[in-house]
Amino acid sequence: MEFGNEGVDRTDASEADHRIANHLAMLAGYVRLKMSEVSTGAEAPDRACVLRLVEGIGAQMAAVADLHRMLSTGACLSSSDIGVQIGRICAAFREGPACGATISYSSGPGCLLPLRQILPVLQIVSEVMTNALKHGHKADTATAIRVSCRKDSRDRIVIAIRDAGEGIAPQAGAGPPSGIGRRLVENLARQVGGTIRYRSSATGLDFRLSLPALVRPTADPRPVAPGGGPLRGANLQSSPGP
Repeated sequence: MEFGNEGVDRTDASEADHRIANHLAMLAGYVRLKMSEVSTGAEAPDRACVLRLVEGIGAQMAAVADLHRMLSTGACLSSSDIGVQIGRICAAFREGPACGATISYSSGPGCLLPLRQILPVLQIVSEVMTNALKHGHKADTATAIRVSCRKDSRDRIVIAIRDAGEGIAPQAGAGPPSGIGRRLVENLARQVGGTIRYRSSATGLDFRLSLPALVRPTADPRPVAPGGGPLRGANLQSSPGP
């Protein structure tokens, strides 16, 4: 997994180490939470469940490793295209031995996020996809998961994950799935300033995460005065020749 080179600045070793330490601490917290979920479950997890969990964690570790590799050269990423990273998460699940599902993915351009938000968003995607792989199919039918990442008309990134299962069980009401996984997703969404929505129907469960995209400022094309700022009265039209 390789991060794009948008927003690359130079940084010192201490800054790079600080960023990587934060990412690894976040990932370690995720592992502890999943261990608690597995150990307190009513039933022992089966082989497929454990493999899906390991695949999701492995994909996130690969993201952190590639980031560290780039930072170790003295570069510091200020942003990255989350669409590219989600595509690699989907590929990791698709190629895993416990998949047994059809996973399709589509993305649009310009889905930039600040670097500090990349790993939390990938953890949300991994958690929801793991749940979809486990529950997102009807009896005697293959699992089909559709994932997409695009910007909407308001310059918000919308990440959608849809399965073809039974939807939320009737006894669970109209709300989202309960449990540690749901609380994890909600906490991470708040951390990145995003909103989540679950929509359940007879055709499956539709999950959406919406969060603000990083919008790069456009350069001011007007001439710059010696003290900084555009020249007063300057325009872009060329003056006629003599």
